[in-house]
Amino acid sequence: MLFSNILVPYDGSTLASASLDKAIQFAKLDPAVKITVIHVAPVSPKPAHTPNDLYIRYKAAVEEDAFKVVETVKTKLEEIPNSTEVMVKLGSPAYVILQYAKELECDCIIMGSRGLSGFKEYLGSVSHTITQQSPVPVLLMK
Repeated sequence: MLFSNILVPYDGSTLASASLDKAIQFAKLDPAVKITVIHVAPVSPKPAHTPNDLYIRYKAAVEEDAFKVVETVKTKLEEIPNSTEVMVKLGSPAYVILQYAKELECDCIIMGSRGLSGFKEYLGSVSHTITQQSPVPVLLMK
C-alpha cells in the first residue's frame, strides 16, 4: 500500500467528511493501514485581565464542543477493521496538525481544501499552511 499511517484533520465540514471517506477507502484496500483523525479546536490565548476560572471554563466548553464534533467519526471508523484513533486537541489547528503528523510518524495527510470558517480563508487557510510546511504528502479534497 502506498500509505500506512494516514492523518485526517477533521472539523465537521463537508470536505472533512469527504477526507475521512477517502481515508477509509484507502484503508479498505489494506487492513494494515492506520487512520488517525484529529480535531483541533482553536483556543484563544488567555487575555491578561481575564480571571483564571473564567478562562478554564471557556477552554472546557470549547473542548466539550470539540468532542461532539468527532462523535460521528467514531461511528464511521467502527465500520472498518483497521487500527484507528480519534484525537481532540486544543490550540492552533495548523501547528497542532503538523506537530502530530510528525509525532505519530504519519506518511500522508488527507484534509479538506477549506474548513468551516470563511474568515480564516481570508487570513490564510489551515490547509495552505499544512501543504507548505508538511514533511509528508498532503491530499486535499475539493
